[in-house]
Amino acid sequence: MSKTHVISILGDAKALEKFGIRLKALRLRRNLSQEYVAGVVGVSVSTYRKIEQGDGMLEFRHVSRALGVLGLAEALGELIPEAEPELRLKDLLRPERKHASKPRRKPFINSEK
Repeated sequence: MSKTHVISILGDAKALEKFGIRLKALRLRRNLSQEYVAGVVGVSVSTYRKIEQGDGMLEFRHVSRALGVLGLAEALGELIPEAEPELRLKDLLRPERKHASKPRRKPFINSEK
């Protein structure tokens, strides 16, 4: 069984480089040092520098923690779109069934008193 690989338009290296550039820009906008972010993430400064350089050999958990420190934890979940329900041909060809509505009952009123 062969595996199918999907290659991004930018290519892996370019996509990771773009990611690192944006991460660095966000860190600088928030006026945070690499030392501070690395400490909160729990990695060495050299490892954090590799994240900003787009090194593809890093552990994903370190990258995700760095995103969390910079307030982008929610964005991580949005990277992959939700899967749409699978449509099958038989579902498209099958007519939609309509059910008759149930007759409404009149409330019982006791007129004897």
